[in-house]
Amino acid sequence: FLLNNLREILTDTPRNLLKLNKSFYDVQIPDEFLKNRLKVIFNYKDFVKKDDEKYCAYTLAENLNIRTCLYCNRQYTLTVINKKDPITRPEFDHYFDQGTNPLLALSIYNLIPSCHICNSTLKHTKPFDLDNYVHPYVNKDVLNQYHYTYLPYDVTSILGGSSKLQVKIVSEGRPDSVKINNTKQVFKLEDIFNGHTEELTDLFDIRYRLSERYLEELMKTYNHLGINREEIYKLAFGVHYSEDDFGRRPFSKIKKDILKELGVI
Repeated sequence: FLLNNLREILTDTPRNLLKLNKSFYDVQIPDEFLKNRLKVIFNYKDFVKKDDEKYCAYTLAENLNIRTCLYCNRQYTLTVINKKDPITRPEFDHYFDQGTNPLLALSIYNLIPSCHICNSTLKHTKPFDLDNYVHPYVNKDVLNQYHYTYLPYDVTSILGGSSKLQVKIVSEGRPDSVKINNTKQVFKLEDIFNGHTEELTDLFDIRYRLSERYLEELMKTYNHLGINREEIYKLAFGVHYSEDDFGRRPFSKIKKDILKELGVI
């Protein structure tokens, strides 16, 4: 079974991986002995070791080139390899827990580049499934199904420093709202972003101390230099404008949502 399905086990899509997993256990007794044998064959501990001679976790991370955590978009997950010396890479979360599903321990679609907090502290071995939780590779349009907002709406108190900014994720009425709500609870996204009020109040400063036309004024100033709107946006706010590039810099999603709500973009 393993020899006949090896390529599929390593490279197939998540739903097909579940079918393969079920097919395997339909003909094998899923006892501890079998699981231990699978852990030896699909040896994740060996895969994550630094090795410049063979394909390993650093090779996968370098090829994927995903620069921020796919769960929170809050921390960098850079892969840095100095010549042949691996220095740092993202952690890989097993979307389908490898303890329960050792057959899928090295499946590429089951290895989600993530930060330490999302992977090891918050999710850890919590069982995920495709019907109730967001899979970053499957739910590619999920960014369009929720947005960040803020409370309170008393901007004066925020600018005066007497009120904390409270971040909320809104997805009601969207097709994947259940998945989004379940996922945000596991990764404590609202709680964690509430701790980043300093980065977000900078956006309020731009809107209320300068102008809601801040970006337009920058366009007028630097248009003659041949700098387009997206480049000026990146220079002004330190994040990417295009959703396709959100994974390249932390806070890209939340900053764009808040700037939209403030009327700056």
